[in-house]
Amino acid sequence: MSVWLIFMLFILSGIGAFFAASRLAYFGDAVKEKTTATSAFMGMLIGVAISLPELTSSVTSIIIDAPDLAVGNLVGSNLFNILALAIFDLVYRKHQIMTHATVESKLYGWLVILLTFIVLLGLILPVPAHLFNVGYTSIGVILIYAIATKWINERTEYKGRKIKRKPKRYKEHSFRQSIWQFILAAAAIMVMGSILTITAEEIATITGLGASFVGSFLVAISTSLPDAVSVGTALKMRNYNLAISSLLGSNAFNLIILAFTDIFYIRGRLLEQAGPSNLITGGVSIGFILLIIYSISRRRAQPAWSYMLPSSLIVVSYFVTTYFVFAMR
Repeated sequence: MSVWLIFMLFILSGIGAFFAASRLAYFGDAVKEKTTATSAFMGMLIGVAISLPELTSSVTSIIIDAPDLAVGNLVGSNLFNILALAIFDLVYRKHQIMTHATVESKLYGWLVILLTFIVLLGLILPVPAHLFNVGYTSIGVILIYAIATKWINERTEYKGRKIKRKPKRYKEHSFRQSIWQFILAAAAIMVMGSILTITAEEIATITGLGASFVGSFLVAISTSLPDAVSVGTALKMRNYNLAISSLLGSNAFNLIILAFTDIFYIRGRLLEQAGPSNLITGGVSIGFILLIIYSISRRRAQPAWSYMLPSSLIVVSYFVTTYFVFAMR
């Protein structure tokens, strides 16, 4: 396969994921309208769906024996997701979108921090013991995610009964049509994710940039395009909480993907094969989430300069982190 063809496939698959994600957010909102689901719950569901490129990308990385690419992709995707949210926050600064987020969105943020911390422990500590070739850190991530999301969703369902439903905007689509369109968009995103990974591994080899850097930034940005588009679409519809909760839900599910990828990696414990640059990426992502939670917690309208400060700090820090990871490649 020629070099130009590899780069062309990479770009085209990224564009395909971009357009599929906009349909995903649109029909996700339609499903929410036609059911009793709240924005926080649908945000979590959309978050799972837009994480499908990361799922297919990481599984494909294991199949082609590129474990560092798998870890870097997922941890890097979480970092880029928060960058995208920060950029949208700056663009929509007049609406101060973070003040519209619910307590459930904040809880998803704390869940992402906890799961990321467990992953970082798995990267730092040598844990030789494992169950059926699966690291104990991965088992912990899966159990905590299952328990926490159940508890958060129960809170959401309870409060959702008190929410006044808005006028219907999707009368031209039936519930069945909305569900099928949502599923088709999710399937298209999965296909694009596989192509992105295979071509990215080739790009890492051709350019000599290394799997860690390519996974943390090049693949992560590409597979996170659906997340960014989904958030942008939700914001255009002025569904601010859906945008925030879908992105945080995607970050939490990305770490579950990392845990399940460990199950498929039969050559040992997945995190042992990851490069040290993932520690920087993961640690910085925790700092980013803390800044997002701080923004959500400020319920009163803020002066423009004060409101924009956390998101501006995230944007600057992202490019500084990119430089350091590039230097470690």
